[in-house]
Amino acid sequence: MQSSQANADDVIARATRVADEVLFPQAQIVDRSTIPTGNFEALRDAGLFSFADVAPDAVRRTMATIAGGCGATFFVWVQHHGVVRNVASSDNAALRDALLPSLLDGSIIAGTAFAHVRRAGSPAVRATRVEGGWRLDGRAPWATSWGIAERFAVASTTDDGRMVWAILPGNGGPGVTTGPLDLPVFSATGTVAILFDGAEVVDADVLAVIDADDWRAADRLRAAAGAPAVLGVAERAIRLLRAAARDALDPADAAARRLDTELAERWRTDDDVTTRLADPDEVSERSLDALIRTASDHRAACLDLGHRATTALLAAVGGGGMDLAHPAQRLAREAAFYVIQAQTGDGRAATLDSV
Repeated sequence: MQSSQANADDVIARATRVADEVLFPQAQIVDRSTIPTGNFEALRDAGLFSFADVAPDAVRRTMATIAGGCGATFFVWVQHHGVVRNVASSDNAALRDALLPSLLDGSIIAGTAFAHVRRAGSPAVRATRVEGGWRLDGRAPWATSWGIAERFAVASTTDDGRMVWAILPGNGGPGVTTGPLDLPVFSATGTVAILFDGAEVVDADVLAVIDADDWRAADRLRAAAGAPAVLGVAERAIRLLRAAARDALDPADAAARRLDTELAERWRTDDDVTTRLADPDEVSERSLDALIRTASDHRAACLDLGHRATTALLAAVGGGGMDLAHPAQRLAREAAFYVIQAQTGDGRAATLDSV
């Protein structure tokens, strides 16, 4: 137990050093330009492209820490980790063995496009079987890390209800074009819409062909608690709020203390919710809906905390906080972004119910 805790503490300490010393000092510049390769090199040197043998609660705190350093860097980096999980669990041994070592050490960065498969209705990206592989047609409206990632994991759906996960080169290849998204935040992440027009993927580059309904059921569970990134934004805002207080009598100091207490409570709830979501006895047909509602309510409370913490920071620093060179307005925009990031129907309902 002590060794495991020491490992968790070490990972979080390494993440904190990278966030405070490398990411946050230049986050304002990154917000309006591109992510420097040095950010990824710092994450790589700190061993943060692999979470092998790291407890889930320590992983979530590490993610929050990086998100509080630079949201754009975090978003590219966390998408990469999703691809790592997909590759590590693939039955395509040749593809897995060829890619996984480079993904784990960060020498190859991967991106992904899969949010569209969460939507009901006809497939946004349709997979059609052809000789030796699959043909992809349709539009993925949201894909991050274009121009940054060297590999992309793309999800598509067949007409008979299967989901095809495939690896594409970073430039997409023939039959793939992209269009930029005009975003108010994370423009440095290379987030684009991808159009597939007869793009072909050979079987050797297919990670998995699975039942789409089974994947959506598992995704509903995975996404229920939401990403911890907004707690990282709240933590950074609280630190800056405390620093903005003129003295101990300044309302900013009292606000920071209240928000800090609430942040600690959110983390305690996060530990409880994520533990329950990983417990097969908790995730039963009888209790699943109630558990997901509890997790979704927690997600909504985290989003609300991020909003209030960044609003408090803006109030404390005044008009200067709206200058694009000031972190207050950026953190507020990032907190708003996490409302829709990884949002499922459960998360949407809980957020709207909390208003």
